[in-house]
Amino acid sequence: MSKAQDQQEDKLDRLMAFALLSGNIRYFSPTDLVDSMNLSAGWENIMREGTKIAREAKNERVMADSLIKIFKPLEPSLSIKYDQTILTSAPSLVVKDLVVGRQHRGLELYSGTNRPFRSYRTNRRSLGADMYLNYFTLMSIKVPEGKEGKPFTLKFSYKTEKNRTIKSFVNADLRQSFNLNPSDSIFIIQDSLPKDAQVFAIKFGITDDIGHLTVNSTNEIKIDGQAFSIEELTDLQTSNYKNDLVLRIMENDPKLFLEENKIGDTLNMKLSKHIEASFPLAVYADEQTTYPVSTHSYTSYPYKRNNGLSYFDLKQQEDLDVRLANVMSIWTAFHIAYVYHPFDEEQDLALLRNTLKDVLDGKTLEDYDFALNKMMHAYQDAHIFYHNESFRKEREFTAPITLIYLNDGFYIKRIHDDSLKNKLQIGDKLHEIEGKSIKEIWKKQQFYATGSEANIINRAGVFGLFSGPENSIVNFKVIDYKSKKIQEIQTIRNYKHQRYALYTALLDRQDNRMLNDSTYYFNLSENPLTDTLLNFINDPTKHIIFDVRGYLTLDSEQKGLIRKLITDTVVQNNMSSLQILSPKTKWFTEAPQVTIPENQHPKAKFYFLIAEATQSAPETFLDIIKYWKIGTLIGKHTAGANGEINIMNLPGNITTTFSGVRVKNSDGSTHHLNGISPDIEVDYTIDDVIHQRDPYILKALEIIASGKGIVPHRSN
Repeated sequence: MSKAQDQQEDKLDRLMAFALLSGNIRYFSPTDLVDSMNLSAGWENIMREGTKIAREAKNERVMADSLIKIFKPLEPSLSIKYDQTILTSAPSLVVKDLVVGRQHRGLELYSGTNRPFRSYRTNRRSLGADMYLNYFTLMSIKVPEGKEGKPFTLKFSYKTEKNRTIKSFVNADLRQSFNLNPSDSIFIIQDSLPKDAQVFAIKFGITDDIGHLTVNSTNEIKIDGQAFSIEELTDLQTSNYKNDLVLRIMENDPKLFLEENKIGDTLNMKLSKHIEASFPLAVYADEQTTYPVSTHSYTSYPYKRNNGLSYFDLKQQEDLDVRLANVMSIWTAFHIAYVYHPFDEEQDLALLRNTLKDVLDGKTLEDYDFALNKMMHAYQDAHIFYHNESFRKEREFTAPITLIYLNDGFYIKRIHDDSLKNKLQIGDKLHEIEGKSIKEIWKKQQFYATGSEANIINRAGVFGLFSGPENSIVNFKVIDYKSKKIQEIQTIRNYKHQRYALYTALLDRQDNRMLNDSTYYFNLSENPLTDTLLNFINDPTKHIIFDVRGYLTLDSEQKGLIRKLITDTVVQNNMSSLQILSPKTKWFTEAPQVTIPENQHPKAKFYFLIAEATQSAPETFLDIIKYWKIGTLIGKHTAGANGEINIMNLPGNITTTFSGVRVKNSDGSTHHLNGISPDIEVDYTIDDVIHQRDPYILKALEIIASGKGIVPHRSN
């Protein structure tokens, strides 16, 4: 190994050490200061600063000292050992009444979405708690003429079984704080009405499980010393108010589950050949702080300084340290909370190291983007939707052609530009693009998608092979299906695919319609429910073919289509959430989903067309259809990507998602990458493509004619 290679490996050792320690402290250290760094991209700044320090450190011994400088203020009980020398250790234990430790259900990534993933600390209120309060309007009053901006007084009575705090806010400004003792008493709000509002509202924010608490206002409000009846001032018409006064219950987070870290529980880490580290998973605390107390505050901590870092600034991707830090952040989140991890510990570390190396070796932004795509590809999850805004316009358009994949390659399925129809035929096989064979292109192109093989072929191939900048020229070759001669074609990328959902369909028409006197075709991937459909569902003389070769419409979920199809209550135990106390202490917990039928009327006979593009919510729907024998499934295995997805935003306007809930099929078989299997498998042939013949529909009609479909189950 050359000197340059040795230096590269040493640098990777240091980056790996930083990645491991930063990720574990970020998500498992229970201190108040660690938690506060979730404010204002604090952790993203720490990651960038720390990455730079790790990259530039002279050796591993210097790196150990750097880790102490970066993380000891955040986690005062951090212990770092270099070989057999203890460089820093935890101070003496300070015993207090409260114990703070972390609990995770999945992993809360503060992506701005109200997902079922939570990261709480025992005996503490999380920074994002206000996001999850349920708000309702306690009162809305018309401001009496001439009283705008005047002071008011309002008395509230309350009853509570435990100590609580209520704080009042106008916008983000704290106005008052009220400590409620376990008793039956009162508190009084004194504030000023908005200066420019004719209507004023007071709102209340409460938790899902408020417990024993009642709050009631008296029927009188004093404005500028004058008493007014709230009933007489009440406004029931206005819905938008300016400068509302919001009362928030400021309680500690409830426990996510019974298990918790206790004093003495410690996370021990081997960071590199010479560096080891440990810190406690639970610490003592009082109401104000965790112990031991840090030497720094949020404002004085030096490594979170924001040197212009922004989630949405594309220029951030030009910073090598941001690039490396993003890799570490992705790896940490997947390492902790990805429910289908395909690697053992050694393979997992190798993925991080190899991706960091790819980023260090890369010369261009394209190299960086490809390194991230390779990383996502390795996780094998069709619920990974990786998006890099820097390349959106580069990949947004395609040649005016739709492809289809058959067993031996990609074929022309649709031609969307009439000028190409005298040069190109449906059924021609794609041979080359820009002088490279499809086999050669695929060696790299496959990494631009992940999940099952079919999903990769669909996303990276069917919708990816021809993608490029708008109006750019693309040269390609096809094999003429009749003459078998190679034809050269040139066209412009000026087309956007609109119908991803039904990419396999070869129907001339995909609108809802009668196919014969008793058979109704309904496109469930694109159309809202109709009265015709709802009437046919309860007509046992009808056959309904549902096309689900894509996603379900939101309308079908909101209106509870599945409840209209079943006649018995269905209980699915196929989804499990991940409970996490440490990187190695985690387990799955099932949560049953109950679906109650709308009625028990006799039903039509149902047939469902499914394909590799059918994923997520449709798979929950189809799980009921298959395992409760509601109808006949025709087509191909679905994608095998179901359950809630977690969302991660990264500096440089990069977003990625991943499966945060584990799913199995209701018969206990593996769902991930396998999906829901059809009752009758159907595939395309080249003749189907050439003649624009949809074998899914034909098979459904054949089954209907034979009378061999599944008859919907009905209880006695």
